[in-house]
Amino acid sequence: MEQVEFQRILLRVQELLSPAEVLDLTLLCSDLLKQDLGSVTAGRDLFSLLQNRGLLTSYDPSLLIELLQIIKRSSLVRDLRLKMHPQLPGTRISPYRRLLYELQENMSSDDLKNFKFLLIETLPRKKLQQDMTMLQLFLEMEKINFLDADNLDNLEKLIGDICPRLNKLISQFKTEHGAGVIAQETKLRSNSGSLDLSVTIEAVQPESYIQNGDATHASHIQSAPAKEELLPPSFFSPSPPAQMLPSLPTFSGDAARDVEGQMDNLSLRQRCSQVQRPSAESTAEEMSPSCPDQRNQKDLPKLEEYNMKGDWRGFCLIINNYKFSCPNLKDRHGTDKDEKRLVGVFQWLGFETQTVQDCNRTQMLQELEQLRTRDHSQADCVVCCVLTHGYNGGIHGVDGSKVALRELMGPLSGHCCPLLSQKPKLFFIQACQGTKHQEVVFLHSDGLDDSSSINVGISCDAAVPSNSIPSHADFLMALATVPLYTSYRDKVKGTWFIQSLCDSLLQMVPRGVDLLSILTHVNNEVSKKTDPYGTKKQIPQPGFTLRKRVVFPVPKHPPTL
Repeated sequence: MEQVEFQRILLRVQELLSPAEVLDLTLLCSDLLKQDLGSVTAGRDLFSLLQNRGLLTSYDPSLLIELLQIIKRSSLVRDLRLKMHPQLPGTRISPYRRLLYELQENMSSDDLKNFKFLLIETLPRKKLQQDMTMLQLFLEMEKINFLDADNLDNLEKLIGDICPRLNKLISQFKTEHGAGVIAQETKLRSNSGSLDLSVTIEAVQPESYIQNGDATHASHIQSAPAKEELLPPSFFSPSPPAQMLPSLPTFSGDAARDVEGQMDNLSLRQRCSQVQRPSAESTAEEMSPSCPDQRNQKDLPKLEEYNMKGDWRGFCLIINNYKFSCPNLKDRHGTDKDEKRLVGVFQWLGFETQTVQDCNRTQMLQELEQLRTRDHSQADCVVCCVLTHGYNGGIHGVDGSKVALRELMGPLSGHCCPLLSQKPKLFFIQACQGTKHQEVVFLHSDGLDDSSSINVGISCDAAVPSNSIPSHADFLMALATVPLYTSYRDKVKGTWFIQSLCDSLLQMVPRGVDLLSILTHVNNEVSKKTDPYGTKKQIPQPGFTLRKRVVFPVPKHPPTL
């Protein structure tokens, strides 16, 4: 569709919508725009904001179609011959906003008056005296932290007093999306007083569990079918007992054969090159005896590499949550060490770094949205590092609010950010995935292992996502630990995972080692670390939908750390 014709369609939609409908559309888009929308008085104002953010385009009018369908104006979609892009998903409005809209649509004018009366001691009376819709009231409640997607209890009580029949909508939403559940934490202190652990003692409610025979599968309500989801190969993490961990969907069909072939090829290259790329002068006689001959290597599928050109890799966003206002989540002492290392290492790799501290849910999503709108046309890839507390299915903001993994990664997907299409999108998440402590398996050795770390002043961050990464290609999600288990943070040196990641990048990028192999080395290094008593262990877990190897060019200058 031509741009001028699309603008005519938007103008026509504005003419056919009532002021009340325009207001509803504006409030439905509040999570997407994340700004004061008080100046929006006409449809063209809203459409311009959405176009400026890249959320509404002539080649992808899916957001407009979705909005019109939500407000029951599907006839406009038909009359204006609007069509979804065949390769782009059409769901952008959150289930939470849809819930609030449904509540408004099922309440009468008398219900609205009664609702205002109940809020007379909660909201400013000047606000209540204005001619406000129910959605506007909900927005005012959000401004004073009286309502959000993870805090529906107040709304449920108010609705129960006015329209009890509507509480079933809220209950259904809370059941499907795990709203309002925050892990409880306590501090544990060792006998010597030097080991300070912040551990969740009340497990976080998972998104959804579905019984399937003897196996228990964890899945997000909004997730795509399991056959479309790509998750880390089993060798990236230990195999826990089936009764303890939800089984994860695995590669199947052609995708499984392709990935297994790529991983086999990768391991062969590592053995042959001894973690160095073979030089152009290498001969068959110089290769390791354990390697197959050159004739057999020619039969192997070629494992391509993502294009890494020039001196600039792209943007690197680092979200570092240290001070938490939620009483159940303790301050993350030592996280400043991680931030400093990440900045130094990724700048050395050629990234333009940006750090933000102490973000709540809204601020984290806003930072991801701003990252999406930046110019990635000359970038090779994008990186996002998040250092925070978490829960089984997402991460916590400093106020205890929650962000699911899919929300975190969604803005950078191919359909939301075309400039990042076919480019690696790399996420590194430092947080726990649960409350369990990994068991120690003692190994016999003839000598001391200098690589083992004996740490004091260790804390754990409880608990980050077990829901799978999106089916979109070219993502990597490197988690600090496996589902349902804790990760550890040295209050002086930083976290085991981030510090090992930075050390491994510094050591192995100059030797031409690809990122997945580096993360395997990180797994090995972290697995050797323990607390002073030898009882605390951790193993990270990378997951990916990468189609090629990620090999960072060797930096021209030494790191300045």
